[in-house]
Amino acid sequence: MSIPTLALATGDDALLNFSYWVAASRKLRGEVLDFSQRSRFLGFAVEKNDFDRKLHRKPPRLSDYGEYLLELMATSRADLIEPTREIAMGVVTSGRFVPSSPESTGYFGSPAKLSVFALEMLAVMRGEVIDWESFHIPPDRFWLDCARIGLPEPDPVKAAEWGGQLCDAHMATLQADKDNPDMSWFQGFEMVNEAHHLWPISVYAFIRARARLGLATAEIDHPLMRTSFAILKDWTVPAGSWQAQPWFTEIIDRIQQIEPALEPALDLVRNG
Repeated sequence: MSIPTLALATGDDALLNFSYWVAASRKLRGEVLDFSQRSRFLGFAVEKNDFDRKLHRKPPRLSDYGEYLLELMATSRADLIEPTREIAMGVVTSGRFVPSSPESTGYFGSPAKLSVFALEMLAVMRGEVIDWESFHIPPDRFWLDCARIGLPEPDPVKAAEWGGQLCDAHMATLQADKDNPDMSWFQGFEMVNEAHHLWPISVYAFIRARARLGLATAEIDHPLMRTSFAILKDWTVPAGSWQAQPWFTEIIDRIQQIEPALEPALDLVRNG
């Protein structure tokens, strides 16, 4: 198993462990989520480095970046949001989503959702917009509008209405059956990790992004906001909650020996 695959898989396992704990005990385990987020960032950083080197490699799945960024935003993981945004935008602007022929449908089987939503919200917060079509990425209209129109909406009640629609959209993206080829990310079922099925990271990310803009959001009346994961609404993952173990540090040191260019990303992961 390659390093990025191992890191992403390890991070996903930790995230699932975290979600089961929350659902069963309604308590938080910051150290588990911290480890998960750091491991997955490591996987994305190594994967992007490999993508930059291999010009004929297919682009990484943008939906994975979107799902991860929404979780980071939902937990105010400020130390990892910007580095992950830079990785994702490097892939978006790589020029490698151009269809191979006029007859080709390109890389996407359906409009992009989670990556568009997360990256566009971050762009709005920077006073920018992303021209998705120029990069041959078809944006889903609802998710794009929710970022461009819903996020800066000054009326808290209208913003909550956007939030309610976002809850429905979140549920509609769940990859509930991984063995069903009609429910793949390619078909628009982009919320892959089971931990996010009842944890409305997209909605919490939306609420927290609005708060960073100084905007209030009225209460969102939706069943998704009343699951066990409601305790995470105002929670922040303390960076460094998980103290790196010797085996983890050894892996980081080994990767740095092999690929010194990854040092900035590795320092983030090592130091938490």
